[in-house]
Amino acid sequence: MDINIDKALIKAVKTGKVVMGSKKAIELSESGRAQMIILAKNCPEETKAKIEASKVPVYVYNGTGRELGPVCGKPFIIAAMAILDAGESDILSLADS
Repeated sequence: MDINIDKALIKAVKTGKVVMGSKKAIELSESGRAQMIILAKNCPEETKAKIEASKVPVYVYNGTGRELGPVCGKPFIIAAMAILDAGESDILSLADS
């Protein structure tokens, strides 16, 4: 299935429960509360390693944190974000790809 990642992210932010920030993403992935973690392609390796060590599905966004922030409607850089509830978004289908 081919989904528009930007549109899926916007819908997840608007209709679901999304937590932004590397520290929170690590915490939520380690606790197993995150359904999925989205990482910017330039996310620090240390952060990426901690998140990938958990068994939560990870999707690497094909853009930098500087690009991911505005896509999510935020005026700041986002290196990592946790999807707790996808809302009306089909973003969790990325876990299968």
